[in-house]
Amino acid sequence: MKRLLKLPNRLKTIAGFINDGAYIADIGTDHGYLPVYLVLTGLVHRIVASDISAGSLESARRTAAKYCVQDKITFITAPGLDGVFNPDKNITADVDPVDTIDTVVIAGMGGETIAGILGDAPRIKDRDIKLILQPQTKVDVLCRFLYDNEYTINETKTVIDRAKTYTIIAARSR
Repeated sequence: MKRLLKLPNRLKTIAGFINDGAYIADIGTDHGYLPVYLVLTGLVHRIVASDISAGSLESARRTAAKYCVQDKITFITAPGLDGVFNPDKNITADVDPVDTIDTVVIAGMGGETIAGILGDAPRIKDRDIKLILQPQTKVDVLCRFLYDNEYTINETKTVIDRAKTYTIIAARSR
């Protein structure tokens, strides 16, 4: 019997935006709770967990090992989307990035940081990628970036977690 990782309400709500069978890239994965949860629930079978911090990525690896799902997650040390959509850069990854990613989660950063990550990876707009974005601050800056760069916001949800309010945005390029 598999143990299920209990997610905070914010991450559980993000998980609710993910389609069954999606191939996910979790950018800024931190401890890797979302990727581990998604594999444990069977919602996804493969996932890329990426973080700019080698220490955070090591924490994500430990979380995956604790739940025995490390073989279902590709770990990449890279800034933003570089390890996923700019594989020609000098990136540290467990395996080569795969071109079948259809959903990108960027959560737990400021809206301006998320906008910068998307702006630094213009190739993402060439593919029909579902974006699930959860800015910690400056939601307005992120929404303006999405509008100015021809993304469509398909859904938003507000959630309260530990007395803090979060906005989660699902978007796609037009």
